[in-house]
Amino acid sequence: MNVFRRLDSEILVENEWHRYRRDRYLLRNGMEGDYFYIDMPGSCGIIPLFEDGSTILLRVERYLLGQFLFEFPIGGMNPGEDPLAVAKKELREETGLQAGRWTSLGSFAPYKGASNEICHFFLAELLEEGAQELEECENIEVHRMPFPKAREVLLEQTLPDGQSLAGLMLLDRWQGRQ
Repeated sequence: MNVFRRLDSEILVENEWHRYRRDRYLLRNGMEGDYFYIDMPGSCGIIPLFEDGSTILLRVERYLLGQFLFEFPIGGMNPGEDPLAVAKKELREETGLQAGRWTSLGSFAPYKGASNEICHFFLAELLEEGAQELEECENIEVHRMPFPKAREVLLEQTLPDGQSLAGLMLLDRWQGRQ
């Protein structure tokens, strides 16, 4: 049984990627409290898998961290967008790839205490190559490599990308069911 109940909500800051909100909510003891969080419509991650068993990792400059991270293609959603449609768009824009077969691997909550974001992960297969369509705010290099090497790169970098690690776990779970 849910104990907490939203009483009121206000947007404190809003931009094209997310909103910062303050909710008034009912605490377990019946008192009112404030909850501040990032309100995000969601995100989508993609694990591209070529027929030869290779995959794509992106080397992405992450402004907030001041460094590059290796990660799978991942992009944010707008309110009301379909996760699969966003995944297809992000794969094309960030890698230039288009996939003939898509499989949902599942979803997870990447920042459960600070955001209501849900990240959806997909496996993309039957890939066709094209050109990247990067936004001005993106600095992304595409690296194709054997899947075992990609797993090693993701796990052994100094600061691993949490969403990509979760995507690996979702892939492992899905493969275990096959």
